[in-house]
Amino acid sequence: MKLHVVDDELASCVSCGLCLPHCPTYRVSGEEAASPRGRIAVMRLLHWEDAPPDDEAVGFLEACVQCRACETACPSGVPYGRLIEGAKESLAAVGRITPRWQRLAYRSLGHHRLLVAGSRVLALAQRLRLVPRRVGLPRLPLRAAPLRPAPPRSGAMPVWLFTGCVMDAWQRDVHAATLRVLEAAGATVSLPGAGAACGGARHGHAGLADPARARATRVIRALP
Repeated sequence: MKLHVVDDELASCVSCGLCLPHCPTYRVSGEEAASPRGRIAVMRLLHWEDAPPDDEAVGFLEACVQCRACETACPSGVPYGRLIEGAKESLAAVGRITPRWQRLAYRSLGHHRLLVAGSRVLALAQRLRLVPRRVGLPRLPLRAAPLRPAPPRSGAMPVWLFTGCVMDAWQRDVHAATLRVLEAAGATVSLPGAGAACGGARHGHAGLADPARARATRVIRALP
């Protein structure tokens, strides 16, 4: 199958292995195919040799957490982030990853009130021990205090705090701490409007390139 990647970028990896210590999935598994150069080898098989996207190949590509720590360690400057995103976009297009129920869940991320309400229901279910631990969800808050930036001060450095979707619904205390640090440093903090409810990162990681671009564009327009 042909992947949404640039051939020159796919060829830029020289398999030196300097990325291996920086890859969390390789450190945990010790498997070559679970490393950046291993995944690039899988992409080459799919893209250049027309190998079928079988469960094993898809599994190794899906297991990448897309942290891109390998990019900072790569002496060849391999744009791994673009490669893995292009590969996942291709796999999603043929239905090999991101089933319909996941796509429906991702749609809700742009509707912040719905996301917050659903998160509170999940938090209550956790308290009632109705959510199995193997699902891997963090402990969700039942309530989250609204963020209240201090009034603008003359001469203060203006900062816009992007709160996002899942982060704001599940870990608003981190935003509150960030707000306190910024204001202690003398900044005037503003929050974006509803158009910046979701930046599209989850969509991009799932191979849903068009929704990811659409949400990123909304965020850009919502900020000055």
